[in-house]
Amino acid sequence: MKIVKVLGTYLAAEIFCLFIGLTLAGSSITAMRVVCSVCTAGILIVLLANLAIKTAHGDLKQERITGKKTQHTENIAAGLSASLPAAASWIVLKISVSSGKFDFYRWHKLINAPFLQMYNLIESDASSKALSSGEVYTMLIFVFIPASVYLMIYALTYKDLIFTESKQP
Repeated sequence: MKIVKVLGTYLAAEIFCLFIGLTLAGSSITAMRVVCSVCTAGILIVLLANLAIKTAHGDLKQERITGKKTQHTENIAAGLSASLPAAASWIVLKISVSSGKFDFYRWHKLINAPFLQMYNLIESDASSKALSSGEVYTMLIFVFIPASVYLMIYALTYKDLIFTESKQP
């Protein structure tokens, strides 16, 4: 169930970021692309962080009620699933660039809407043929952001280091 919630949150962020990214995509001004990049990546980060906080608080509450320690396997899988769409898209992009037989870069940008403007800053052309191997590997960094955000915020909240929950007697 947690995996479904994470993927649903990712999809919601994706749709919202796609709307913002496509609205502002016509601008070739670098400053506008940077602002848009910060906003869209921020949307993804805030939505995933919010879900991680709620999940950690829910797990802590369940522990207090049942007295059983939470198994974190499902939370780790949920966190990793946040990066699944981006990872799959990056793999197809890498194959597209390596083989040169099909063009996937424009779809990769759309599938990864929170980072669309960052991809435009790396390479504004929509063709896979325009990408260098270095650019493709630079884009790999963005694959890890969703999982990292969810897992880090969940762990810090669960350990009561951030977003502490008031304890009821």
